[in-house]
Amino acid sequence: MGKIKFNLEFGGFYNSVHENVIDDAISNMFQDYIDFDSFYESDDYDNLDWKSIHVQYCKIYIDILNHELDLNLKFVKLNSPRFYNFETDKIEAEISGKEFNKLKSEYLNSKEFIDYVNESSKSYDGFISFYNGIEAVKENDEILLNYMFNYILCSISDDIEMSLYNVLDGVFQSGNEIIIPSFSKMISINVNKMFKTLA
Repeated sequence: MGKIKFNLEFGGFYNSVHENVIDDAISNMFQDYIDFDSFYESDDYDNLDWKSIHVQYCKIYIDILNHELDLNLKFVKLNSPRFYNFETDKIEAEISGKEFNKLKSEYLNSKEFIDYVNESSKSYDGFISFYNGIEAVKENDEILLNYMFNYILCSISDDIEMSLYNVLDGVFQSGNEIIIPSFSKMISINVNKMFKTLA
């Protein structure tokens, strides 16, 4: 079995905790140079290169998740909806067949997980499920991974949120570079590239 791609439903950026984490990081990073409340209301805030910021944030998120779960997930891309009426951002990630099999052997033998899938995959008013119950879900690797990570994130989301705050609280500026310490490597972003108007 090769690598498998799947969508990680991490909560997205629209009116979410992740939006707050990023705003706090920006506020802390530039606190000596700007008044964040004024900046937040200005065109400069809108001119931040949000796509790049969100992609870097997702890479940090995957790094923290790997650290928490002792996995080696790979960030593939950020999938953002055109409109946020019915869905939000998802991280497309990749997992090795070996790690997937390890997760399968653990979670397909967990009564709590099976109960979770059986309940979560039911059809309800306004929604018809194409994968109803664990037997249907485990036939599709990508769908099974979605359920496994939704289940996992329910139990560790507070830990991940705290790690995100801690990692981004350690951000510092060196010349024109913003340095983000993370678990697997240091990430560097050019300050001018954060602003579309300056790039």
